[in-house]
Amino acid sequence: MSKIGIVRDSISVNKPVKLENINKILTTVNKIQIHYTAGNFGSPNNSEVVILLVNPNTQAYTAAYIRERVLRWIGDGLASASALVLNDYLGEMVPTQVGVIGTQYTGQIIAAIDSAAACAATPNIDVAVDTNNAAPLIGTGIYLRSGNTPTGPVAAGNYALLLGSVQYFITVNSVSNISFVEICPLLLDFVYNLKNLTNPVTLPNPDAISFCMSGNNPGAPGTTSYNNFYNFTTPNTNTSPGMPDACNIFGQPNPEQITGNRNGMWPVGVINNATTNVPNFANEDVAFGLKLNDSNVANFQNAQLYISFDLNAKAGVVADATFVPFQIGYGQNPLFAGSPGGGVPGLGDGTTFFSPGNTDANTMEFLWSSSVFLPAGQSLVGSANFTTGAFCNWSKSQGLIQFVEESNCPQ
Repeated sequence: MSKIGIVRDSISVNKPVKLENINKILTTVNKIQIHYTAGNFGSPNNSEVVILLVNPNTQAYTAAYIRERVLRWIGDGLASASALVLNDYLGEMVPTQVGVIGTQYTGQIIAAIDSAAACAATPNIDVAVDTNNAAPLIGTGIYLRSGNTPTGPVAAGNYALLLGSVQYFITVNSVSNISFVEICPLLLDFVYNLKNLTNPVTLPNPDAISFCMSGNNPGAPGTTSYNNFYNFTTPNTNTSPGMPDACNIFGQPNPEQITGNRNGMWPVGVINNATTNVPNFANEDVAFGLKLNDSNVANFQNAQLYISFDLNAKAGVVADATFVPFQIGYGQNPLFAGSPGGGVPGLGDGTTFFSPGNTDANTMEFLWSSSVFLPAGQSLVGSANFTTGAFCNWSKSQGLIQFVEESNCPQ
């Protein structure tokens, strides 16, 4: 049976730490790193344990002293019939976090006096949080980080915390644990309600978000592809035009531009140019949202896309509607739990499979291409103002705008 020791964290949770097969120990005045021989845990993420400390006297409790105490704990523990507790060897020092590298989620914080200030803030100090991209619970550890490595505790106080696309107001206590947490309401910079799109869609139009699609998918025998489902009016309609054509950057009428007669992007190209199964968005409840990385800076990079299926049911009141990150998971069915058909209303038959007869749960991942047109507009919550549309690359798995291909996409 493997020998283990115990580390008791700041909320009195006992964490077991393996004492065998250690090949390196690194210590600073506020951190202990224990490295193991590769392969002993069967996972590359389990080759290093980090213990963060609150050190009340770094002159007395030096890195060398901490190392000596850790070695004594390990030596005694290997010879003991019972698991020994590291805390008993550390004097006044308090372990605040005990974890395997790779088990934390990274985020950003910034000091805030109250929840209103926190929810309007732009966090910019990197932290690691003991959570898997879920809402942090009371007692969750939070630590300053450099790169992927925790470097020390967060000072006690109130902060705005950004985890993924969700922002929180938190209080951190004296041992670097979250002692209060409140989720911030989602403040979208842009809302694109497809209910407002009718033939012909022309620009400028603040609701005219449009996605490039893969026209030949689904392509398995017995299925109906995007091109065949919509049966576009003009031969060689392009469902995924490149930026120069989509944005008409040469200033001449281009049939593949966003509102051109050979554009098959969804939904604008479909509304304008499809002859079969044209969606009537007046009867569908689907809207997209977008949150800028900074509501006061006119830059779509790192913006987060969202989707809603109840905006119109909530009388168009954004604060009352439910918006979820627009993320397309591989093989995910249903694609969105809140969708009435499991897919996207107004796209194909609204299911994850796009069209009747298709049984491939990966269809949506293949169907959506990685480019999106974002129309011009003014942020609803900040000063960011886009006088022209933009053609952007987005991550289907994250729903993030990865980079802006063309920030001046006039029509």
